[in-house]
Amino acid sequence: MAFSVPASRRELAEINITPLVDVMLVLLVIFIVTAPLLSRPIDTILPQPAPGERTEPPNDLVLKVGLGGTYTLDDRPVSLAELRLRLEDALVADPRTVLQVDASAGADYQQLVSALAQAEASGLDNIVMRN
Repeated sequence: MAFSVPASRRELAEINITPLVDVMLVLLVIFIVTAPLLSRPIDTILPQPAPGERTEPPNDLVLKVGLGGTYTLDDRPVSLAELRLRLEDALVADPRTVLQVDASAGADYQQLVSALAQAEASGLDNIVMRN
């Protein structure tokens, strides 16, 4: 039993683009109205540094952990016990001291952890790991 639909009631399978065009025109008007509002400058007063005030960059130390447990602090060899003393001295000289730790690819992990423990024991908070 087949149903037949009269030709007058057959629906068209075409997309009606009139609502789409209406929506696009409304969005275009909204963007045209709001664009000038977004490009207005904002009046602000930024703080200016005092003429005699110069900020020095923090003291950067580079600790390299080499193969076989060798340590170098700023290209000078140090022992693990001496490392803590040098880091404490650097921290007293500049409290903003940053320690950059660079471990060799084949370095022993325990040596690196020992160096980081000495850095933490010296009171250094700013420690950066490098590749």
